[in-house]
Amino acid sequence: MERTGDRGKQVYRTALIAIVSLLTGLFSLQPPAVAAEEAVTSKDAKESLAAQVNRPVGDKWALIFGIGDFADAKIPKLKYASKDAQDFYQYLVKEARFAPDHVRIFLDEKATQRRILSELGSHGLPRLVKPDDLVVIFFSTHGSPSQLDSKGANYIVAYDSDPDDLYVSGVDMKQIFARLKERTEANRIILIMDACHSGSTAAGGKGIVRTGNFDAKALAEGLGQMVICSSQTEERSWESKRYKNGVFTHNLIQGLRSNPGATVSEVFQKICGMVSDEVKEDYAGAEQNPVLHTKWEGSDVRLAAVPSAPRIIPETVSLDLEPDSSALVGKPAKLAAKKNSNDKNTLVKPGGLAEEFRSTYVGDSKVLTLTQSYFCNESDPRRAYQEACAQQAAHFNEPEYYFRKAKILIQLGNFSKADQELKGLLVDNPNNSAYHLARAYCYHRMGNKIAAEDHLNMAKFHDLTLPKQIVFGD
Repeated sequence: MERTGDRGKQVYRTALIAIVSLLTGLFSLQPPAVAAEEAVTSKDAKESLAAQVNRPVGDKWALIFGIGDFADAKIPKLKYASKDAQDFYQYLVKEARFAPDHVRIFLDEKATQRRILSELGSHGLPRLVKPDDLVVIFFSTHGSPSQLDSKGANYIVAYDSDPDDLYVSGVDMKQIFARLKERTEANRIILIMDACHSGSTAAGGKGIVRTGNFDAKALAEGLGQMVICSSQTEERSWESKRYKNGVFTHNLIQGLRSNPGATVSEVFQKICGMVSDEVKEDYAGAEQNPVLHTKWEGSDVRLAAVPSAPRIIPETVSLDLEPDSSALVGKPAKLAAKKNSNDKNTLVKPGGLAEEFRSTYVGDSKVLTLTQSYFCNESDPRRAYQEACAQQAAHFNEPEYYFRKAKILIQLGNFSKADQELKGLLVDNPNNSAYHLARAYCYHRMGNKIAAEDHLNMAKFHDLTLPKQIVFGD
């Protein structure tokens, strides 16, 4: 039999627990006004975050590389890689609202490993890009996939790459994003690669080995990055039989051109079937299916969007940029290097470089004094330098134009850069006394007396008409 006292205690405990629970619930309830205020605050926070992520594009920049000829004869040539790059360049500057001087293009021998890495990590984009800017990188070339590398690295083949040692001579694709992230403030980067790595032996296909293409997902590692590959990992990318372009690049440009208001992802979805169908029709048994992978933060980007904060490249930066291949865009290779006497930028070549120097001291004087004005005395050296860069790009096989650029750099006081130009000239022309004189002066101004004296002696050795006494006047 249960005792009455125990039953009373149990009822009391039950009632007490119920009261405590009720009071706890009452005190935890928020007044309707407070709850509504918190809901509004949460909505505002979300909208504020979205506004920060979806900020308009400030300015737009692009680096374009098209490599169809290679220094190593073991690397097969590509018919249309250079044209792919030129066509994409023209689309950006003529239709997609990219400022011409914001797009740098490098074709064939200009697209060396050093130049590619320098543009990505030192002299180009790092000095110009701001956080809200858009950066587009485009490659049309050969390459090598991760399966060939012991550490799984993907490589782009540069003009001077060694196919047997891409670790030291190729461009590691992950370095592209790493360099841009480490050396710039870029948080919107689009990498477009019409560079297949799945077979070199078939005519019309890109790739230097039989294996897979890039893995787009593996390359896009950070927020604000989009990677577009011209084919899947086990496929080849093809050059067209119908027109002078790669199948992927042609369809990409046509898609962007016909849908200027569409996002990059929307255009990509529309062209995938076109690329696949053309390859199946023209190459029996072949498949090519482009791949897009993104870790984009916020709304997708429109390539033709109007920049909200366009900027002019400072003169201090433009003077340091080495000439690209923009002067060759749209011109046949043979005509691009041909001199045009009606072109105001055409340099009137001297009868001979040594003669040009000799004429300044022939006479009774037996002492040659080297000064800045001796090498160059332009009234507007900065403008002259820009013109010299354009001339050099149009006459890239002729050393006279490189030399003129070096002399203007001496007048501007950029002796280190002038020395680099002269160093390259002397590799191909080691017996040119004028180059040795100019380099001697650069070394003198940089404080290297021994090297300056060595080059003075070399100049005298190669030109016996020079006076025995050559001195520095400043």
